[in-house]
Amino acid sequence: MPIDVAAKDDFGHLAKSFNDDGYAIHRSLLSKEILSVAFRYYASYVDLPGYYKVYEKVKALDRYADALSEALMLDVMSSIEKAIGKSLLPTYSFARIYTSESRLTKHVDHSACEISATVTIGHKNAPGEWPIWLTSRDRDLPVSLEIGDALIYKGTELPHWREPLSSGIWCQAFFHFIDASGPNKDKIFNGRRKLGPTPWSGPASG
Repeated sequence: MPIDVAAKDDFGHLAKSFNDDGYAIHRSLLSKEILSVAFRYYASYVDLPGYYKVYEKVKALDRYADALSEALMLDVMSSIEKAIGKSLLPTYSFARIYTSESRLTKHVDHSACEISATVTIGHKNAPGEWPIWLTSRDRDLPVSLEIGDALIYKGTELPHWREPLSSGIWCQAFFHFIDASGPNKDKIFNGRRKLGPTPWSGPASG
């Protein structure tokens, strides 16, 4: 069984869980103070036409490489590197607001999402817990994340999904990376020149 680690400095257990099971739970990867601002930031764009994309497959509000999540990328990457004991390269970030109309079916990610972290930003009028599901060692497991918690996972290997949200909205940010010594090094910045806000019309992520 993977170990649910509450302390930031218990990196040995996180690395073991990630290496053995393909995922680890990093509690309080980002502070609630930062994410209180982030939730208001993302919510403020909901009524701005054209800011979020709504893809038919997921029916969530999606934003590729927005300014805030891109600014957080390197700090998140540094924390993950310490937690799992690997050197990483950044590819891209992704912000999403789920509603009760959203659907995230079971899937694995493309090669730019070799190692990913999904962080709960905030929620409103939603259940207190809304787990993300993943398959590890042939077992389907629910992972509940409080605001600021991160699920670090091998996105190209572990199938993951969500059951429908019963009510309200739920904001999540995804941070995607590649192993710096792995075969996908050419995916750095996901084909961009650098990190930063970027227009995007491609498929949904996460």
